[in-house]
Amino acid sequence: MSAERDAVDEVLDELHEVRTAISAQFDHDPKKYIAYLQEVHQQLLQAGWVEAPPRPRQDKSAA
Repeated sequence: MSAERDAVDEVLDELHEVRTAISAQFDHDPKKYIAYLQEVHQQLLQAGWVEAPPRPRQDKSAA
């Protein structure tokens, strides 16, 4: 059980390091990070790597 706990702790430590590095890359500003993700998504859409999400269905009973 101790080996499993050590393995889990190691993964959690690595995740923390990655999150800290990403946060620092964007000056700890979530808005900058979100803007970056949106920009990358647009680039992927234009390159055809991802599909645009489906349009929301309009509820005819609400009209």
